[in-house]
Amino acid sequence: MFKARVLTGAVLICGVFCLAYLASNLLGLLVFTGMLFLSALEWGALAGLQSFRERLAFSSLLCGMGVFSVFVPVSLFGLSTQYLLGLSSLIIWSVIGVWIVCYQKHGFPIVRNSFGLCSLGFLVLVPFFLSIVFIWNTQPIKFLALVLIVSSVDIFAYFGGKTWGRSKFVDRVSPGKTWVGVLTGISGAFVVGNLIFFGLDEQSSNLWSVFFWNIILICTVFAAILGDLLESLVKRFGNIKNSGVVLPGHGGLLDRVDSLCAAAPAFFFSNYIFFGV
Repeated sequence: MFKARVLTGAVLICGVFCLAYLASNLLGLLVFTGMLFLSALEWGALAGLQSFRERLAFSSLLCGMGVFSVFVPVSLFGLSTQYLLGLSSLIIWSVIGVWIVCYQKHGFPIVRNSFGLCSLGFLVLVPFFLSIVFIWNTQPIKFLALVLIVSSVDIFAYFGGKTWGRSKFVDRVSPGKTWVGVLTGISGAFVVGNLIFFGLDEQSSNLWSVFFWNIILICTVFAAILGDLLESLVKRFGNIKNSGVVLPGHGGLLDRVDSLCAAAPAFFFSNYIFFGV
């Protein structure tokens, strides 16, 4: 299992590098749309959609709305698509954060209604798709940085928790997570994130840029943890271990992109606020 996990992870990272540096605009959009489609299929199963036809319709709807939003800019009250995406994601994930805290403390609210969970899936997956498309279209190197930062959270948390973890983090939501794992994940991601910034960004000599970058890291890392917890909570409602089986050693695609679902909008919006891209 561990070897399969490492091998699959290595293949995925190689794919991300190729996507960041070699893919055309059309190929990139196709890859991201495929990710959205497969993730939505798995979310539909978590939400309790029984037939493949229902899950296919749900996935197709999300892909259609996502691609439409990429090609048809939206503005409201003078706010651009980027601001609307960032603000709506901030509101959505703030509410999700409060929900997770309430569930950890009191064991409710519990959501098992398929329509409610599918609606939640729409609010989570479509902004995730739009965020990574916008990031990749403007600066592919920042798309690569986002993936490496979020992967660092998962990797350092996994090994830190396995090695030293004792005290549980949020046991009602995700019994396997420990405080040590979370703290090592945060620390490792900050180290990796700053190495990327100082190694690749020409603004790294500017102290304000370093300060803003670390604020972006704070937003991204904590959002990544929140995204992981949300999927754990939804799987807990359905008593499901993995969202799928498409990635050997990891489970489903949603099990790999759950952190990105929250981290991508946070990374995109904070970059847009501080650096204008």
